[in-house]
Amino acid sequence: MRRRLVPPLLVLLAALGGCFAPQPPELHAGVEPERAFSVPLPVPTDDVGDWSLVDARSGIVGQGRWIARIDEDGRTLWRTHLPAEFALTASPGRPHAGASGTSPAVLVGAAPPGMLPALASVDPNSGRLLRLAPSPARPAGELRMVTVPTAGQAVAATCRPRGSCTLVAWEPRSGRVQWTRRTHGPAAFAGLCEQERGWKVPGRPGRRGCRPLTFVADGRVEVLGQGEEVLRGRRVNLPPGEVAQVYSTPYRTLVVTAPRGPACRVRVAAYDMVELAPAPVWQRDFTWEQPQAAVRDGCRRDPAIPLLMGFHLTLPDAEGALIGSDYDGEFRLRLRPGEYPVAHEGRVLAYRAGRGFRDPNPAEPDDAALRPAELPPAAEPLGNRIWYVPGDAPGGTVIAVNVYGEITWRRTVGGPPFFLGSNRLVYADGSHLTALRAKS
Repeated sequence: MRRRLVPPLLVLLAALGGCFAPQPPELHAGVEPERAFSVPLPVPTDDVGDWSLVDARSGIVGQGRWIARIDEDGRTLWRTHLPAEFALTASPGRPHAGASGTSPAVLVGAAPPGMLPALASVDPNSGRLLRLAPSPARPAGELRMVTVPTAGQAVAATCRPRGSCTLVAWEPRSGRVQWTRRTHGPAAFAGLCEQERGWKVPGRPGRRGCRPLTFVADGRVEVLGQGEEVLRGRRVNLPPGEVAQVYSTPYRTLVVTAPRGPACRVRVAAYDMVELAPAPVWQRDFTWEQPQAAVRDGCRRDPAIPLLMGFHLTLPDAEGALIGSDYDGEFRLRLRPGEYPVAHEGRVLAYRAGRGFRDPNPAEPDDAALRPAELPPAAEPLGNRIWYVPGDAPGGTVIAVNVYGEITWRRTVGGPPFFLGSNRLVYADGSHLTALRAKS
């Protein structure tokens, strides 16, 4: 009997069939959601229905004395009871907090006044708590910064009031100290790792991870690059005055001075960290004015409001906020006085209290109409045109908006949600942990 030969291509396809199993549809504004699961909370929330530690990439949440990891089916993979000194009760980077970002998670413990607090890491696979080794020098000062710039390093800084700072780096999986660095004078640090609550690009979780550690001190810009374990820096010509803010972008390091005098004058200077030239690539003066901010020190200013908005740099000038590029310092748009910039789907819109949104760029299609009035400036984009609007009481509303600016669906939730994978929008719902998915 003659045996039929199977074509090699069919054999290959059959062998690979299990590697390309159909993936569940993504949850976005154009599909109807349904409940994926509702299980008892593995970790209690705070009074606004949120957790102090949220690592959306790994599905880890932490609050109080508990930290746990869940999977996309709502199963608790592990649950760890923390020592009292590592209770999660504050924002990342502060005592009693979790520094979320690149795994493993780094926890900041309580400390006596003036001392660098104890630190520990939590293994994402097992939930095992590992105390990091004490610093060789535990100087007096205030904890200013905790970050996890790479998977192989955690860094904390403690600073004396308007004085020197000491940085210590740990290997978070072994707990050993890798290096220390002490500045002679005060330091200004770039933004910390932010809580990862979602993703902008489908299939790529963690839209707001940790950028390279960057700070300015002693007339130098210091950087700890991705994948690097040793600081590198150089002396630069800093603008006159106190350095108030530092921003790290893919091509530039931005240094912003504190507002000076009754006119609240500020200078922003941009440095190229590749060319190694000491002079700024560009710099610009402006008068600080943020209509959405409370008056502080005679200037309408809130340092917590970032100047970087998506791919745009915004300078809150009194004559109207300037919108431009951090790369070349060209500012082609100016808002009207009293308006302030709000990000929307990669664009910047102008907002004035009581008057809604306006698209300030006449050369582009009017995107202001595509952002419904029900999305206030405080609305948080979660990805795929899904937004979270905080409410007056604990919890808020998830609102999905299609490309035409129409609301396609909404859900009331018990606290800020986050995407776990591409098809689970997870949030607290009273005493339960609930997730939405795209209806199949």
